[in-house]
Amino acid sequence: MNRALRITANVVWAVCVAAVVAYYCHAAVSSDNPGILWFAVFFVVSFVTASPVHELGHFFFGLLSGMRAKLTARSFLPTFGANEVQIVPRRTDKIRSRLTVTALGGLAFNLIFVILGVCALFVPQLPIWLSGISVWHLSLFLDNAFPIEHRTGRSDGLVISELIKNTPEAQVMSAVLTAQAHVLSGKPIEALDRSLLFGLPQIREDDPAFISLCELRVMYLKAAGEEEEAKKEQARFEELKEQYL
Repeated sequence: MNRALRITANVVWAVCVAAVVAYYCHAAVSSDNPGILWFAVFFVVSFVTASPVHELGHFFFGLLSGMRAKLTARSFLPTFGANEVQIVPRRTDKIRSRLTVTALGGLAFNLIFVILGVCALFVPQLPIWLSGISVWHLSLFLDNAFPIEHRTGRSDGLVISELIKNTPEAQVMSAVLTAQAHVLSGKPIEALDRSLLFGLPQIREDDPAFISLCELRVMYLKAAGEEEEAKKEQARFEELKEQYL
């Protein structure tokens, strides 16, 4: 199923890009100023900006939904390092709703550039070569709109789907962020409701939320004076870090 969705996303992207290029070439042939060089420039600009713009969308939507957000830009080129946004809720209410809004941010920002590029094909007031800006933004939009499990993690579409369905993965993610929000607001970790960190649904151990949960459990058990349990959880956390991080 996951492979089929990835193939579908790539096919849709290829068809859409072929349509954009074909329409541009058709219009350029009948134009006195085809702007082929500018089309190539904006094609490259699309490649360079798609990833940081996507993460910027998460950043701004996260702030608007009441998150603490930190944007880390490792590279403008997606093949040379991933950009990311780290988020922690400022409040502990409506966690799932605010996570959903944050996840939508990246898709929304890429879609703006896709729409701009498509409008350039049909709106006479816009230079047609501006359509080149849509190509890689469309690729990243489709990669994240489809509910796909990538090698680097879950797509935004998959995260949103899990949050809406309140799957075990969404429950653990929500619990981790709720606990982090309490701690950052000044609440002692040992004062947290124990059910927030224990008794949660079992999910894959390579899930980043599960690894964060293990770290929080270590902190909680140490603060609560449960040294033996803390040592066991610490060993497990170190093993997960070495294997997956």
